[in-house]
Amino acid sequence: MQPNDEHEAERILEKGIATQDQIDEAINIREKMSEMGMQPRSIAEVLFEKGYIESEAFEEIRREDRRVEGKEQIAGYRLLEKLGEGAMGSVYKARQLSLDRDVAIKVLSPNLGDNEEYVQRFFTEARAVARLNHTNIISGIDVGESGGIKYLVMEYADGMTVASLLRRGGAMDEERVLWIGLQIARALDHAHRNGLIHRDVKPDNIIITNDGVAKLCDLGLARMESEGEESKRMGTAAYISPEQARGDSDITERADLYSLGATLFHMLTGREPYEGADASAVLAKHLTEPVPSPRSADGTLHSRTERIVTTLMAKDPGERTPSAKDLVGELEKDLREMKTERGVAAGPPSSVAAPAKPAPATPAPAAPAPKRAPGGAAPVRRRKRRR
Repeated sequence: MQPNDEHEAERILEKGIATQDQIDEAINIREKMSEMGMQPRSIAEVLFEKGYIESEAFEEIRREDRRVEGKEQIAGYRLLEKLGEGAMGSVYKARQLSLDRDVAIKVLSPNLGDNEEYVQRFFTEARAVARLNHTNIISGIDVGESGGIKYLVMEYADGMTVASLLRRGGAMDEERVLWIGLQIARALDHAHRNGLIHRDVKPDNIIITNDGVAKLCDLGLARMESEGEESKRMGTAAYISPEQARGDSDITERADLYSLGATLFHMLTGREPYEGADASAVLAKHLTEPVPSPRSADGTLHSRTERIVTTLMAKDPGERTPSAKDLVGELEKDLREMKTERGVAAGPPSSVAAPAKPAPATPAPAAPAPKRAPGGAAPVRRRKRRR
């Protein structure tokens, strides 16, 4: 499947206008058309012709495609392709003409452009992103309005979201999860020290670049501590903290730590911490059900990892890891001890450093088996799922 096909399939799935089985069927039809030497129709066109999507939804997708094709532009930028869509707007890959470089542009949804509250939240995101400068955070470049289109220009990170990785391969390797979690903890520490709470940490908002760097994005729900506005229920049901689910007004940095814990749980086990028939049912479980055990899904996980995740997801914020800085220290220690047990040097796991390729062998000859697995521990710690 080509990159544009993948993006089209993902946004159709995100909109909820077709099922994964229907999309897979459309992709197979496109492939057969190509094999027969025919010009393949788009996934949306196939779905429409099969009667899987309504004409109104199909026309909306076509309008979005016209923007991507360049028929609707933002001054100084050439839109290349749509990367994703959220509650407040869409994100496009674009070319900044003045500097001849790729960027990401978040465009506020037209139906929200006349809503002053949403407009202010959109520009709050722009101010928040501009204040942050960290390797593990998507940086802001420009913000403005062009032809009635309100937009935010950001660093373009070439890679995949953790959500995409989970959809493709399920649960991830423990060491890789811890390394990604460490980078996001560093990002949250930087944001928190600058008075910002993200409020929506989740797999969709973590990008793994082709160089293996984890970057936190989408600060659209961030709250500036100095503004002191009344809190509203913000976040994503699968990863939301209990205090956010209740709509508490005194949301602290530990809400982000809970959401990161829920995200780590999903990465380690391949499933969300709580499942329910709808968002309300999931919210209720965040409030009332015991913290789930990652090791109940995978007994090979280390007890240290289990303790980190369950502490982050404590119902009472006061019982969670005190701060993102403290979490950084815990994850660094966990990774060091894991490396020591395996008899290898500390550093990022190869599966993170080069996610698109198999983990390369070291240039030196392989170490003898006893050194790689002292006490027979390595076969237990080394997990079969590798991506």
